[in-house]
Amino acid sequence: MQEFNDISNLFIIGAGFTKAVFRDAPLNCELLGAVIRSKRNSTLEQVWKEYGFPKIDIEMLLTRFDLDLMTNNNSRLGKEERDAISSEIADFVSRFRFQKNVDFEWLRPFIQTTISDNDVIISLNYDCFLEGLLDFHKAWTPKGGYDVIQNAMDGLDDSPLDNPRNIRILKIHGSESFRLVRFENERESMSVGAIINEQLFPRSGKNKRFTYRGEVGRYVIAPSFMKQFMVDLQFLLVEAIRCAERARNLIIIGCGLRPEDSYLWLVVSSFMNSKELEKKRIFIVSPNASDAKKKIKEFWGRKTWGRKARTEEKLFAIDSGFESGISRLNDALQNAPV
Repeated sequence: MQEFNDISNLFIIGAGFTKAVFRDAPLNCELLGAVIRSKRNSTLEQVWKEYGFPKIDIEMLLTRFDLDLMTNNNSRLGKEERDAISSEIADFVSRFRFQKNVDFEWLRPFIQTTISDNDVIISLNYDCFLEGLLDFHKAWTPKGGYDVIQNAMDGLDDSPLDNPRNIRILKIHGSESFRLVRFENERESMSVGAIINEQLFPRSGKNKRFTYRGEVGRYVIAPSFMKQFMVDLQFLLVEAIRCAERARNLIIIGCGLRPEDSYLWLVVSSFMNSKELEKKRIFIVSPNASDAKKKIKEFWGRKTWGRKARTEEKLFAIDSGFESGISRLNDALQNAPV
């Protein structure tokens, strides 16, 4: 039976992580415009023009679209257009992949010091930069590294090596690397799997290109307040909550913890709702980390660590981008009281 402390760190990684690496990577509030500008006459642009809201973010736009799809209230646009938007987002984020010839030396302390064996990373990002980085440095592979999400080479003789450090990445919103796959003998049933190639996984996918025979399409869950999850991703959601209870540290990077992100608050609540709370700590790294810290303190109140002074010892905000904040994060992990 797994117990508290078998996971040193549980990470929640948001769009701010990718933006720290690629300056032109959009945050959630910028994604709509970025995807529309990346492709002329995109389906997303058609939907945006259909609803006629010049000042709206992608989450609100697609929520309105999803509501109309549910109530059959839009005769011009349907599920085909909704699926096309997910594919356009997957196409867009492909520009944010790990590249072997680019200097990412500043991230070496993150790989070597911040991340420990058996850590779990909840990634809210569609791009595969993080997986490519860890794969290149022999810290992770897609064989077991996506938890229950299998890959297109499972069972083959030249399958990727087992996940060396048992680091798991839970991509709860889908991924550029995920595909929706239909079973040959059960046409009504579908699953989610990861493709393998060198562009996504520079070491595990070297000289390989494996997809699925029954592939239906890419699997990313486009931003909406009406997200629907395949059972495979529901397993990831459940596992993330379980891991939060067992983890010693919660490390939030580039994520603002918006009030409407109810699932993330369940993860935080699972982390806090522990008999071992006195041994736990939360670290937040983002330009607005103090705001996220305030949200946690206000949401949980005295149910956190009781005394105000004790809470300040356990809840750390590093108001910085990730590149400049990584050394401060490692210092805090090393020196903060337990």
